[in-house]
Amino acid sequence: MFLSNGTIIPPQVDTLADRTPIFADASYYATSSLELLGTYAAYSALYKSQVWVGIVIRKLAMGTARMPFDCRIRVGSGSKPENGPLAELLARPNPRMSGFKLWEWTSSTRDIYGEAFWLKMRDEKKRVRELHPMHPANLIARRNLEGGLEYVYSTGARNVSMLPPIPEEDVVAFTTYNPDNLTRGLSNLEGLRMTLLNEDAARRATQAFWKNGLRPSVILSHPGTLSQGALDRLKVNVDARHSGADNMGGSLILEEGLTSTIQQLSAEEMQYIEGRKLNREEVCGAYDVPPPVVHILDHATFSNITEQLRSQYRDTMAPRFVGFESVVDHQLVPDFYPDHDVDTRFNMDEVLRGDFEAKATAAVSMRNAGLLTGNQGIAMFGLPRSEDPNMDRYFANSALVPLGTPAQRISITEAATPSPEMAAEAAVAAGGADVAAADAAAGKAVTRGSIMAAALGRVGRKATTPAIRAALIAGHKAELDKFFGRQRASVKAEAGKKSPGVFYPFAWDGDLSTILHSLSEATAKAIGAKVAADLGGTYDGADIAEYLTSNSASTAKSINQTTADEIAKAFENAADGESSDDTVDGVFDGEIAARAGQISASRVAVVAGLASLVAARQSKARTKTWVTGGNPRSAHAAMDGETVELNTPFSNGMNGPGDYSGGADEVANCNCSMDFSTEG
Repeated sequence: MFLSNGTIIPPQVDTLADRTPIFADASYYATSSLELLGTYAAYSALYKSQVWVGIVIRKLAMGTARMPFDCRIRVGSGSKPENGPLAELLARPNPRMSGFKLWEWTSSTRDIYGEAFWLKMRDEKKRVRELHPMHPANLIARRNLEGGLEYVYSTGARNVSMLPPIPEEDVVAFTTYNPDNLTRGLSNLEGLRMTLLNEDAARRATQAFWKNGLRPSVILSHPGTLSQGALDRLKVNVDARHSGADNMGGSLILEEGLTSTIQQLSAEEMQYIEGRKLNREEVCGAYDVPPPVVHILDHATFSNITEQLRSQYRDTMAPRFVGFESVVDHQLVPDFYPDHDVDTRFNMDEVLRGDFEAKATAAVSMRNAGLLTGNQGIAMFGLPRSEDPNMDRYFANSALVPLGTPAQRISITEAATPSPEMAAEAAVAAGGADVAAADAAAGKAVTRGSIMAAALGRVGRKATTPAIRAALIAGHKAELDKFFGRQRASVKAEAGKKSPGVFYPFAWDGDLSTILHSLSEATAKAIGAKVAADLGGTYDGADIAEYLTSNSASTAKSINQTTADEIAKAFENAADGESSDDTVDGVFDGEIAARAGQISASRVAVVAGLASLVAARQSKARTKTWVTGGNPRSAHAAMDGETVELNTPFSNGMNGPGDYSGGADEVANCNCSMDFSTEG
């Protein structure tokens, strides 16, 4: 029936999974049936007749077969889906069986017999082309003369000794643990012998109760002694009229002094219902299935039933799946991938994801914590991805700080910025940025040291805080004017080559981020040193170095995007006949020039306020006082001289001038400052 290479010759190959009579000169194994009360039952008969055995095994089989079975190629530390011949074979193992049906058969058969077997069908080039299930009751596992394992399969039509063996490499064997040997599995039904005996006896007793309904219910007695013939006639007459389930509740007519006595069931006999409950729970325990999974809700509550249903896959199915996966990886994957660089797994993502509300809450929390991008969160709900580039970036709440960091309120939400090199490559690939812009984006046009030195040079030996701030604002504006000048030239060049108004903000993010970071460091150093010196302490900028880096990057991105919007709007509203150069000059001499001054004042206010607080904290200051600058807002003017403890917000809710928690309108062009004191 089989060739030595495993190829099958018979006309009915799909009958391998059918159960056939025991072999002529061998048997499956001695415990292939269970002894019940006065009878024997084979494993398959128990599955068909024992309702809870069937329920539990079917539940496990459906839970296994419904799971997608993935093949994944290992790539570095990760993996990617494999859609080659192995995945196709497992999806359609043979012309008469789907992948779902194969796993349903495999899981059920393994749970009934303790083992299940697949036969590999090979083509003329020894490649595996089909998988066929083989019934374990028809299979013998034995050692050959060399000590290797081989299998013999028979339909019972031929003597086993005359059949050619199947090599071990042509069989995929799913076996459970057997303390007696490694070649055959051990059925869970073996451990349920007494449970199933009790279940069988209880059901047969119940059947007899309804068949012989009179015996436990009524006793007939006569004052005299009746002949055997009279007893037989009376029994036949009463049984015919009143015994059995169909005659329950009828009228009983007695004669010749007969009396009837109702006979109640004993307490022991009435325990058969509780006994059956115990039997079904023992079946669940033998197969490691939580009772609520098969709708046994005796001990289920609203709070625990959901968790028990989840534990079906987490605690029960997961070890089973690992067992199935390891067999496939060991005995089938090498036929397709000799280097063993492919792993298989049941994909349980869908069943372990939880309900919609739980997923939504988790997605928001992970997004806010910087663990998910927007598109990764969208994928959790099976929705189409967004093309917005921000949806592929990680954001985090800026309130998260390392342990031990002094408390401070920062209202800006930081965002990761693409590397300057990536931005330059993207600009060139888009075909819109010229070489100068690409070089600028890569940081080639910017020298951090020179910018910082120029800004601190403006500060010089100025003695007062307002003078220092004024010098820093001037330094900011000078650098921004030069930066916007380079942008003006680039936009004009692009407008002359292609469509007017072409401007790619991301190509400039790296350049502007470097400028802002250098200016921020100069501002923090100058203001922080001044505050610390006034308090008799020293200033260390390490506490806010990381913030300055990330804030400079996010601010640069925002500024460049606003510039792009203003340029686009200017070209959209340009008068008829106006040249592109005039349009560009108009927007840079107008809105963008005005923004340079606003950005300078606001940046100095934000960084100076933060550096002042850090320097004061490092110098052991205890209080802070709001000092109003020239031409203040009315709200700020009203706060002039207000003093609070160092770590306490002012009455407007801000930690100090430049704190964005009060809103952008409270920060723009603010020139207020703070005085500090080490006194109580």
